[in-house]
Amino acid sequence: YDDYIKFLCSVPGIDPHEVRDITTKICISSFSHPADLNTPSITISSLKGTQTVVRTVKNVAGAETYTLTSRMSPEIAMEVSPPAMTLESGANKTFSVTMTVRSVTGKYGFGEILMKGDRGHKVRIPVAVMGVGH
Repeated sequence: YDDYIKFLCSVPGIDPHEVRDITTKICISSFSHPADLNTPSITISSLKGTQTVVRTVKNVAGAETYTLTSRMSPEIAMEVSPPAMTLESGANKTFSVTMTVRSVTGKYGFGEILMKGDRGHKVRIPVAVMGVGH
């Protein structure tokens, strides 16, 4: 719940007083960007230059090592770090995704991050980004 309050407080144009009136929570902290809300997808509606977002995943199965790869439309460069990570049973791990505008097209670029586990599990994280400037 607190992450959603931080999300609301980070959305441009949202009045902190309205957040308080609706949720009874005060905007004491916010994400640096709304895309930092830890969801199983990544959407950036107006990427200018380069932006990095962080995602946290939790392993609900046995220990497994995952290889992380990415594919993205050519107008957006995307890099995932680290390229591999081991998650123990019940553990949380974070990874970062850095996106850079290569060309401005006025359209969304689509891609994905794929996490392939050495025990056969696969996790797909869809990505949608519109580059608006360099």
